[in-house]
Amino acid sequence: MPDMKQKIAEANKAAAACLTDNDPWWVDVLPAGEVVEGLEDHMILHSGPPVDLDDMVMLHRRGMVSAMLFEGWAKDEKEAMELLHSGEIKIDSALNHNTVGAGTGIITKSLAMIVVEDRRNHTRAATFPAEGPFEGGFCGWGLYSKDIAENLRHMREELFPPMREMLAKNGGIALKPILAESMQMGDENHTRQTAADLLFDKIVLPQLFALDLPKEVIMQTIKYIVDTPRFFHCYGQGASRSAAIAADGIPYSTMVTAFGGNGREFGIKVAGLPGRWFTAPAPYMTGKYTSTKFTQADQLPWIGDSCVVEAAGMGGVAAAASPIVLNLRGMSLAEAIAQTREMEQITITHNPNFSIPNLDFDTLPVGFDIRLVLKTGICPTIHGGMFNKEGGLIGAGMARVPMECFEKAMKAFAEEYRDK
Repeated sequence: MPDMKQKIAEANKAAAACLTDNDPWWVDVLPAGEVVEGLEDHMILHSGPPVDLDDMVMLHRRGMVSAMLFEGWAKDEKEAMELLHSGEIKIDSALNHNTVGAGTGIITKSLAMIVVEDRRNHTRAATFPAEGPFEGGFCGWGLYSKDIAENLRHMREELFPPMREMLAKNGGIALKPILAESMQMGDENHTRQTAADLLFDKIVLPQLFALDLPKEVIMQTIKYIVDTPRFFHCYGQGASRSAAIAADGIPYSTMVTAFGGNGREFGIKVAGLPGRWFTAPAPYMTGKYTSTKFTQADQLPWIGDSCVVEAAGMGGVAAAASPIVLNLRGMSLAEAIAQTREMEQITITHNPNFSIPNLDFDTLPVGFDIRLVLKTGICPTIHGGMFNKEGGLIGAGMARVPMECFEKAMKAFAEEYRDK
C-alpha cells in the first residue's frame, strides 16, 4: 500500500491538473437563481468566510440591506434589518457555492451572472459582471439606488440578450487562450486586464456585429463592453473558480482551492478537506492609495473573493508577467520576478499554458500546498483593491495570506487522515 507521502503526492498531482488542464468557456448569461448551486429564494451570498450578521463590517451589512431592497423583500432599511434579524433570510458565503463574491460579493437570485463551463473538469461557475458606469455598484460595493437597480435591469433585459444570442450561435467563447496570451502582453489578470480586454473584444465584437439585430441594439451592448474598465476580470474569476471546485473533495490533497476575506476574517479552503474554512484575522494591504489623504486607518482589511485567481496561478503569482502593476506600487522588474520565483517555493507544479517573457519563457507556478507554506514560512502573495471602511476603492496593492490559516488547515488535515 502507498504511504501517506505518496498518497498526498498523487492527490496533489490530480488536484493541480484540475488547474493546469482546465478548459473554461463562456457559455451563457443566466439569473443567479438558475446557475448558482444551492442559491435559494430569500437567500443572500457574500464574500469571504461565513460571518454572522451582527459581526459583519458596514459594507456587508449595507449590502444585505441593498439585496433586500433590490429583490423587493423589504420596502426600506428598517424592514430589511428586521427581516434579516428574524432569520427569515438565509445568508451564506459565496465560496460555499459555485460562484465568486468579488468585493462585498452580494449575490441574490435575480442577478444576471456570467456562466463559465469547464469542459475538461465538467464544472460550472457563475460570476457577476461589471456594472458599467456604476463599476462595483450593487454586487462589488454593496450599494443600492434606483439608478443602480435600473442599470441591473437594463443589463439583464437589454445588454445581455445579444450576448446570449451570440453564444447560442457560436457555442461559446474559449477563455484560456485569452488568459494565456494576455499574460505575455503585460497582464497578471487580477489587478490588470488591459490586454485581456482587447483580446476579448477582438473575438466578441465581430460576432456581435454579425447578429441579425438592429444596429442600435448591438451598439449599446458593444458600448457597455468597451467602455467598462477591466471587463474581463469576471471571466478570469469564473475560469479560476470552475477549475478549483473540480479539485474540491480529492482525498489526501493539500492544495488550496479558495481564498477570500470578509473584512474581519480571511479564509482558505483545501481540496482534501471539502466544505471547511480555515480562518485568521483579515490582513491589511500595502500599496498605493488614490490620494495622499488616505492611510491604513481608512482601509478595510481584506474583503472579497477575487483572489480565487491566485489560487489558480494568476494575480500575485504572476507578478513577473505584469511589471507595470508592481511598478505602480514602487517595485522594480527584478522584484516582480522575485515575487513569482518566491511563489514557486510553495506551489505544487507549473502551468505549461502560461509561459512568461520576463521569466525567459519559463512557466508560472500553480497550486499552493499548505505543507510547503508551513515548511518554508512563505505565505502566498495576493493582489487586489483597497476598500475604504466607508465604501469605495481607495487604492490597489497586495497582501500576504495569514500563516494562521495554513496552521489550522494542516492541523485539521492531520486529524482527518491520521488513521486512514
